[in-house]
Order: sequence, then structure tokens, then C-alpha cells
Amino acid sequence: MPLLINNKETEQLLDMTACMDVLEAAFKEEGLGWATNRTKSNISVPTDDPNLWYRYCSMEGGIKSLGVVAIRIKTDMYSWPFLHGRRREIKYCGAPGNFCGLILLFSTKNGEPLALLNDGYIQHMRVAATAGLAARYMARQESTVLGILGSGGMARTHALAYALVRPLVRIKVYSPNPQHRNEFAKEMSKTLGADVVPMENPESAVKGSDIVAVCTDAVGPALSGTHLEPGMHLTTVRETELAEDAYPCISRFVEYRAGICEQHYATPESHRPPSLGGSTEEWRRLVELIPSNRRHTLSAVLLGRAKGREDDRETNLFSSEGSGVQFAAVAWKIYEKARNRGLGRDLPLEWFLQDVRD
Repeated sequence: MPLLINNKETEQLLDMTACMDVLEAAFKEEGLGWATNRTKSNISVPTDDPNLWYRYCSMEGGIKSLGVVAIRIKTDMYSWPFLHGRRREIKYCGAPGNFCGLILLFSTKNGEPLALLNDGYIQHMRVAATAGLAARYMARQESTVLGILGSGGMARTHALAYALVRPLVRIKVYSPNPQHRNEFAKEMSKTLGADVVPMENPESAVKGSDIVAVCTDAVGPALSGTHLEPGMHLTTVRETELAEDAYPCISRFVEYRAGICEQHYATPESHRPPSLGGSTEEWRRLVELIPSNRRHTLSAVLLGRAKGREDDRETNLFSSEGSGVQFAAVAWKIYEKARNRGLGRDLPLEWFLQDVRD
């Protein structure tokens, strides 16, 4: 019978090492042509409130060796208020504080549904694990200092991933909310056994760091080129987090994405959400400032077809966009462990099957 697996059960079943391992194998398979994605797609619909929109997001991926296909769907109400001096994207489902993201996992051996999973914990883990894999090949071997802009769930999992691939001894964190950065420092000091220090401004979090992760919910640049130093390895969660003046400073660029996210609107062009700080076309123009022989895919780096770093003076950048392959791989790992450990709740298969041909 299909399994229903919630976030608490997923947290028991999936650690960062397992997440990175299954994703590395999936990315290599994708690079060899044995895994595939449908590009992430958003559908946005206005509401009666001009400052509030509805957005449906979906992506799909299939992996031959695992024998699975997954679709990840999200349904959100979203807006862009100014908080702590910056425009930020705020989301909820039903009521503030609640969210709805689901992963449906199917077998490619008989077509049956295998599992229905909450996506929240998986979302944070798969983004950070992908960044951690990139850092394994892109960050300087002696990297010991991590600077993080942001103090939420993404920041926490990024710290976990980087600590697995480099011998971190000091982590500097900045959030415009003093309580949040102090809580992050206290929690992650205990979790990682490292010296985690809250900083009062983003410049001090970045200065002297070997690895810099930008994990904010801000709309628009959070990291300027004036803050970059030779040898740094950078990761952004959002394309818009890096300012335009930073791109001429980048020596090497590696990305993982199934394709540029498709945007669809239930409105004419004259009625759209406010600008979120730059277009895809503008971002690609900035990326092209980096020499073409130093722009690679993550799969190429993992397969040894391209270098993640060639010298200690390089300032490099990793960027990723969510893919169905990520969700298929991680959901499969969780499903297998849940079956072995007797976790999750069985759902009747007949709820999903029908005898009417579609």
C-alpha cells in the first residue's frame, strides 16, 4: 500500500549524509542521460487584494536506476511586504504559518503510487545537500570559516552540509532580526560543535569567510561585489541575492537546474505581480560575464568532465534551481527507509486506482 510520510517521520529517516549520497548518484545519472526532468513551472492568479496573489508550483522527475518518478507540488498565497528594511516574499497556505507542499512518488515498474510525502523538511535538505556537493568540489580544501546571510531553515541545513565536506571551526551568521541570529548561533554551536557567532551586519559575516552562503527571503541583492575576496566559494539560494557588481568578480560558475522556471499568469501582461528584483534574461546576461570555459553544470563536475576549482585564488559561485530529479531521489530514499523501519501510515491502494480508462 502507498505510504503517507510526514515531516517528523522524514526527519527521523533522512540525515544530510544520506541526502547528499542519493543526490550525487542521481545527478551523475542525469548527466549520463538516465534521469530526466520537467522544468519547474509556476501559475499565478490574482486575488481581490492587489497585494496578495495565489501561486501553484510543480516539477517532475524520473530516475531509471531507482525505478521512480515524482511530482512535487506547492500551493501558496504570497505577497511582498517590506520587513527589516527590505522587500521580502511571504507565503502561506490557508492561514499564516501554514504551508502546503506535497510529493507524489510513483513506481516505473508497475505505475502504482508508492508514497505521498510532506515536502518541507525535504525542501531544506535537498537544496543544502546540492550546495554541499558543489562545495566538495568548489571550496578550497582548507576552508574553515563559513559566513551565512540568513538564519532560517535553509541556513541551518546549509551549515550542516558544509560541515560534512570541509573542516569548519567558525561560522558567522547575520540576520536583520537579532533574536533570530542569536538563536541560530546557540542552536548550531551545539549541533556542530563549532564556534558560531552572530554578527551585527552582513559585511562582518562575509569578511574573512572561506565559504559564503546567502539564504535569505529578501527580494533583491543581499551580497555586493565589494564584499567578495579572492578564494571565496559562494552559494545563493535565489538568483537575485547576488548584486550585479559581483558577477565581474566571479572566476568560475557552476549551476544545477532542469531549466529556467516557467512563469504563467491568469492575467494579461498589464496586470502582473510587482517586480521581484530582476528578470531571468538579466540574470543570464550577468552570468555570461563569466568566461564560457569556466561555466559548468554540477553533473559535469561530479562526473569529472569539468573542474570545480583550479586554484586557491578563484572566487567561484554555485547556483541551483529545484528539480523533479532531486525530489524523486530523496523521496525514494525516505520511502525505502520508511518501509524498512515501519514508519509512515498505509493508505489503501484502491483510493488511487480506478477501473475507468482515462
